[in-house]
Amino acid sequence: MKIVHITTVHQRFDSRIFYKECCSLQKEFGDVSLIVADGKGDEIVGGVKIIDIGIESNRLKRILFSSDKAIKKAMELNADVYHFHDADLLIACRKLSKYGKVIFDSHEDFPLLMLQRPYIPKILRKSFYFIAKHIERKTFKKLSAIVTATDNINKKFYGYDTKKTNTPNTRSKPIVTVRNFPIIENNTNENFYNSNAVNRFTLNTACYVGGLTQIRGVEQMIRVCEKAGFRLILAGSFDDEVFFEKMKSLSGWKNVEYLGFVPHKELNGKVYNCSSVGLNMLLSAPNHTDSIPIKQLEYMSVGLPVIMTKHINFCKQVDSVCHCGVLVTPENIDECVKALNYLKQNPDKAKQMGDDGKNAACTLYNWENEKKNLINLYKNLS
Repeated sequence: MKIVHITTVHQRFDSRIFYKECCSLQKEFGDVSLIVADGKGDEIVGGVKIIDIGIESNRLKRILFSSDKAIKKAMELNADVYHFHDADLLIACRKLSKYGKVIFDSHEDFPLLMLQRPYIPKILRKSFYFIAKHIERKTFKKLSAIVTATDNINKKFYGYDTKKTNTPNTRSKPIVTVRNFPIIENNTNENFYNSNAVNRFTLNTACYVGGLTQIRGVEQMIRVCEKAGFRLILAGSFDDEVFFEKMKSLSGWKNVEYLGFVPHKELNGKVYNCSSVGLNMLLSAPNHTDSIPIKQLEYMSVGLPVIMTKHINFCKQVDSVCHCGVLVTPENIDECVKALNYLKQNPDKAKQMGDDGKNAACTLYNWENEKKNLINLYKNLS
């Protein structure tokens, strides 16, 4: 089976797309390509052929030109399955249905994102929401299957299926949930930090890995760490220069070690090994309530206690399964400071939270369990 994954938005070594899905499929089926648009050139990594169509200078050009370029390149590859990851490609990808099976991988709820995008004027957001919903529904008819990152997104697509019957769970096409759980096998070798060392939890250093945006609570993290006397390691990219400058102007920036984007394989050495707590402080937003924050699980998988957002249902569920951190309201600075101080004053308790979280990640919340759903989907499509 010849497989092509497509993204014009994500990094070529995106954790879900490359390390989890492409690498797992390459080991199972052998012939996997990944089309990206980052201007870094072609290469083969782990047997996956990465094909670069070049980078555009801004978001509008990416939407107007990169999508068509990516689809054209995909058609040239003459694959059996085309698997795309960006809502930007929802319209352009329809052409691929004439060439092979087409899968849309819905990492997030695309229409709900329209209600919280800062670059969309508030007065237009509801209109964009309904337009996005219409595009998804129309494209659904052309697709061979849907992969979703959460059960809630799965239910939404099931609602689009006009051919479903009265029989429970009967659908006209596969809609499969493949949760974005971490790869535990990469976090258990001897080169990773020994979580038995109690001094790890006396470092008074918090970390955050991911996109550096306002809605993800970056400003709150900086303010909280300053007030609690913690150093803050930020590993990720600012996609808004104005917001970046605002963050650098904060007095708490002096406590920040800003690393920029850090490749997945380097996170342990540069971030996690140097930290005593992971921060998952997503602000309240329509698309966050039922999301599965991958950073939450990655922190758990390396034995870090987590300061986590209480309005995210998944965080509350994880906390009920294993008390691996402290639930907070990110907008409440004093509450978050109190949580950090609790971990600082109780390193043994912090270590226990880290150990419990790691055990839960290894047994419940891991990619080994989820990749079976992805591989079975491909086998059923062939």
